[in-house]
Amino acid sequence: MSLKDFPLAWRWTDEKYTPIPLDVLLRIEPLEFALSDALFEQSLAFNGTDGLNQSLFSIKCLETSDIDPIHATNWLLTCHDDKETRIFLSWGPRTAISTTWGIFAHYWDSFCYPASDDLTVWSESLDWVFAYQHRELMQFGKRQKLDSP
Repeated sequence: MSLKDFPLAWRWTDEKYTPIPLDVLLRIEPLEFALSDALFEQSLAFNGTDGLNQSLFSIKCLETSDIDPIHATNWLLTCHDDKETRIFLSWGPRTAISTTWGIFAHYWDSFCYPASDDLTVWSESLDWVFAYQHRELMQFGKRQKLDSP
């Protein structure tokens, strides 16, 4: 799927919002519907009753309602500092993209819309998961180590 066909592309391309520079847009890959559906199904396994599943992850939280976006960017980069990590972002069954953690961290407020978005982000390694809840709460969960027998 091309970026122009992606249902949420207006967030990054429309001048009424906060357009993302072209060189960055080229690093955002909208995923076909079948893969988006599969990723959304995978993302459901990360959730508990109120956000990320606490039995799977050690979780850090940040409320974003009254903070400078730069503070949230810095917080995200302290959670995971490898900006080139390839990640998946899933809003729902037909809306998923792939990009890098650095792009997401820098432009997080173009990916996370308060009052409307619930977004799950994770790396291919599944070592960690990030969740944004529409009530302006960020959660970053590192996968808990299972005890060896």
